[in-house]
Amino acid sequence: MIEDEDVETGRAYQELLDEIRLLRLELTAANKRLETLETEQQAMTTVLMKVSRRVSRLGPDVQAVLRMHHLDSESLPYPQRLMVRRYRLNSQNEEDGITLAIFEQIGSTNRRFVEVGSGLSGGNSACLASELGWTGLMLDGDKERMVQVGRRFPGVVALGAWITRENINELIANAGLDGEIDFMSIDLDGNDYWVWEAVTACSPRVVVVEYNSAFGPDRAVTIPYDPQFDVHKHRFVYYGASLAALAKLGAAKGYRLVATEPTGVNAYFLRNDVGAEIPACSPADAFRLLKRYDVWMRRKQEDIYKYVAAANLPLVEFEV
Repeated sequence: MIEDEDVETGRAYQELLDEIRLLRLELTAANKRLETLETEQQAMTTVLMKVSRRVSRLGPDVQAVLRMHHLDSESLPYPQRLMVRRYRLNSQNEEDGITLAIFEQIGSTNRRFVEVGSGLSGGNSACLASELGWTGLMLDGDKERMVQVGRRFPGVVALGAWITRENINELIANAGLDGEIDFMSIDLDGNDYWVWEAVTACSPRVVVVEYNSAFGPDRAVTIPYDPQFDVHKHRFVYYGASLAALAKLGAAKGYRLVATEPTGVNAYFLRNDVGAEIPACSPADAFRLLKRYDVWMRRKQEDIYKYVAAANLPLVEFEV
């Protein structure tokens, strides 16, 4: 009797062990499946993030198509007539459309450009080079980056050099871009005012210059000239020049401010003998504040001038 009970107990114990072993196998399989699902979820999240970024990039393109389809730009006054034509092919924002709209109005002569501070993208001249076959010079301080730019734009002189007001004319002349050219873009995040002031080797019909909208629409200010200025070594709002300062410089060089693109980054100037049908506009009317500066100033509850003064950072100011 006792032996039978022992046998039953042993059998039950073995069945329990078998069940535990089976449960462990099922748990291991479930863990592996869970790991697989987590990996799949991460992959799906990555895909969704990429799709979301692509959709967000498509937004401005869709808006550009809608503007072209529904708005009669010819019925609008300047600078709105130019701004509604904005869209992006290669440019940082939607400068490509504005640039091409201007050249539709004024025509081109030799289809040559100088891009000062091209970055890896080719800047505001990339569309002219890649889509329209224009030739010119792309300059940037990163020599390795410019090797890639040269491969991307084979018809363009891509030169890596630290750009100063002392060497800008030599760089332009040595590349064969002296004399009249159709287009110049300056985006240095630093000495933009001083480099444009120094340019004499070429005479562009259209000039695009980045302005620092944190300086506001009224005061004509720029950072002092420093040939070694590097924006990455300074506070993120301390660089470049105000729109009013660039408009004053442009007037002294024989150019008029005609437009800015809506995000508050780049200003467009026409040489005074070009495109008489496109009128000048004032810095106050053309000014746009970059969104991140608006957010920053609201959070800090102070303007850039108090911020710069507290940090003991110098500015050069001109009479308006």
